[in-house]
Amino acid sequence: MESILLLIFGVGFIVFGVRHNKNNHREEGFGTSGSVILEFITSWTDKLPYWITKTIYLLIGLGCLIGSYLTYF
Repeated sequence: MESILLLIFGVGFIVFGVRHNKNNHREEGFGTSGSVILEFITSWTDKLPYWITKTIYLLIGLGCLIGSYLTYF
């Protein structure tokens, strides 16, 4: 079960990191989206430069995918 959750979070963070660019970096933060989870994630990354935030999202996604693979096998 935990491998499926890690897989979902991994894919989600990879997609979130790939779609992240300068325009939507300025729009992120508290109150801009309807999702509580996205507000929590973007609340601490909206003050960083966009390329650092993009790297963090991609590394978290990659870590979740590796963790999913390791827990599955």
